[in-house]
Amino acid sequence: MTTIGNITSQAVSNSAQDKTGLVQNYETFLTLLTTQLQNQDPMEPMDSSKFTEQLVQFSAIEQQIKSNEQLENLANMMTSSNALGVLNFVGTTVTVDGSRGNLSSYGSVDYSLESESAGSAEITIRNDAGDIVYNEADVSLTEGQQTFKWDGTDSSGNRMAPGTYWIQINAKDAEGAAISVDTDMTGVVDNVDLSSSQPMLIINGKSVPTSQIKSVARPTDSGTA
Repeated sequence: MTTIGNITSQAVSNSAQDKTGLVQNYETFLTLLTTQLQNQDPMEPMDSSKFTEQLVQFSAIEQQIKSNEQLENLANMMTSSNALGVLNFVGTTVTVDGSRGNLSSYGSVDYSLESESAGSAEITIRNDAGDIVYNEADVSLTEGQQTFKWDGTDSSGNRMAPGTYWIQINAKDAEGAAISVDTDMTGVVDNVDLSSSQPMLIINGKSVPTSQIKSVARPTDSGTA
């Protein structure tokens, strides 16, 4: 899912690049026009129609630069507004989709699991394209909340590229009956990390993007009047 934070960050970057190119063209145009005026033949001055045409081009470039500056300012305002809005999550209880995790270049991924009973599971990790990159059978499960740590390598031990990876769980109890394993994670938002392009919620020490939020509950006032 593409978030506002990603969109506005990309817009700021693109706007800055476009602005740099326009400014360079603008300065080149001014230099050429000034040189042309300084070196024109007094006996045969520049054709007024051509001069007017060049002034129109000059005005168009100037307007493009101003439009890009306004776009950049608007994108920066949207990014700041989005970041400030995420701060409202601090102190709330949120439920997030724990079935997917973000793998960094050298890190691992912790998946939150909650099993209805003890048993064993076959765990499969898939990439965003749905391809299986890791599979492990007979993973022991305990009843209740637990964590499965994937070290970021495939079944052959090769390091996987950074990105989003999904966990799939097929669990059974000691008698072979299927058991339910919930991957949703619920916790209080302790902090918000605004250092990256997409704001991250810190829940139980784990960084979670806002795109994985499934529900939000504000704390109730238990005090008496």
